[in-house]
Amino acid sequence: MRRWRRRYVDYAQRPPTARVVVLGIVATVLLWLAPLAGCAGGAQTVPVQQAPVAAVPAVATAPPVEQPVADGPWRVHVLARCRRPDNLPTAVENSLAMCRTLVSDHAGSDAIMELELCLQDHGDYGILLLTLGQLYLLAGQGEPDLLPQEGPAADVGDWPRNQVRLLNRAMTFLDRAGELRGDDGVVDYLRADVARARGDLSRADSLFAVGKDKCTLPRSVATIRQYQQLNRYPPYLLTTLSPEYPQAAVEKQITGDVVLDLLISPRGEVYQVSLVSSPDQSLTKAAARAARAARYRPAKVGRYPVWSWLQITAKYSLDD
Repeated sequence: MRRWRRRYVDYAQRPPTARVVVLGIVATVLLWLAPLAGCAGGAQTVPVQQAPVAAVPAVATAPPVEQPVADGPWRVHVLARCRRPDNLPTAVENSLAMCRTLVSDHAGSDAIMELELCLQDHGDYGILLLTLGQLYLLAGQGEPDLLPQEGPAADVGDWPRNQVRLLNRAMTFLDRAGELRGDDGVVDYLRADVARARGDLSRADSLFAVGKDKCTLPRSVATIRQYQQLNRYPPYLLTTLSPEYPQAAVEKQITGDVVLDLLISPRGEVYQVSLVSSPDQSLTKAAARAARAARYRPAKVGRYPVWSWLQITAKYSLDD
């Protein structure tokens, strides 16, 4: 008892903030000792019946409505939540521009050192780390112009050792880029390429799948196109579009074309349907249902899937 009384006296003499802390500690100890006291006396604890707590219904939030970009059969799209500038210092932009020039002049080793020095001088920037990680990845995949002649991953005259060091360096920078650009799927695509180059195919597939659920940020896409010289490939319909012809429209002899813009995700799923033109609302609904039920291959930049719009037309005619 003295010990506890003395603790209480000490607590009472402390400032209010310290009292709160000590009181919390005492309460925690008492709660921990309570079950032990019950066991020692042989008494059973009677559970307290509490009134059931009503479950709070989940609030359904609709995905934000994306605005289709300029007309055309297909267009690469940037999600509204992904539109933001990189806001890089002028010195970093200059180093990135110098890097592009050096790589085009087949001086990739100098390009890597330019970015390494920029990183030391100006700190971490997501697109800088992504670019540097990609260059080390390409070097680790056997691009001779990018094999560093100096720096932390300089050529040691033995390709197996070189490759391990280059790919490790690539993953280090891409992991850090992922921390700064957490919603950038391109970072995960490149990390998947590193894992694939290491022979870890399951890890590569996992990272690639993660990237498909994220943004495809414009500058990141432009960067991989720049250094890998990638072509763009449109999305396309994999199955036949067979919309229902509503009976009411048939009876009213309503015909014509329903033109829809479909926002296709990197997974090939229809994220949003936007109406371009239609002769009747019932035909629009039927065409939209058919469009959502169909299967698609997503647009790609090289082998990397990206968000895009695909325009489709459902024809309604009574001539058949």
